[in-house]
Amino acid sequence: MTGIENQPLVGAAPGMVYRYSRLLHWSECDPAGIIFSPNYLRWMVDGVTDMFLSFGVDPHRMLEGDLRCGLPVLEQQLRYRQAAKLHDRIEHVIEVAKVGTKSLTFEHRMYRGETCLMEATDVRVWGVHPIANPEDLRAVPIPDEIRAHLAARSGR
Repeated sequence: MTGIENQPLVGAAPGMVYRYSRLLHWSECDPAGIIFSPNYLRWMVDGVTDMFLSFGVDPHRMLEGDLRCGLPVLEQQLRYRQAAKLHDRIEHVIEVAKVGTKSLTFEHRMYRGETCLMEATDVRVWGVHPIANPEDLRAVPIPDEIRAHLAARSGR
């Protein structure tokens, strides 16, 4: 058991919202029994990937011509409000705040009950690179297929 329970997608203005909950495990805590803060960043990456997988799109899939796509981070800003503690049940809410030509902006919030523990803005680019040369990563326009999936789940 992973401690992650996926919840259905919920359409809400201004954009698509995805939420799931997870249990904070000992391996994710510091010696005082509170979350080791880099785990929030890992959960953000995992959550965005899970969101895409929930509608059948692997954001890190192989493309024709030995290319791999991905969602590399362009910018992240986090604000910590309260510490999560060992065995807290955390709800992670991800909103697609903006879909640009080549970038996506996500708003993340982590809750324990009604209490917001952390909020973040996460800007990613839709990127591709040759599998043999990951350093040749380049941002490309977000595919129409992805735009359609996001629009269909945003209530727009």
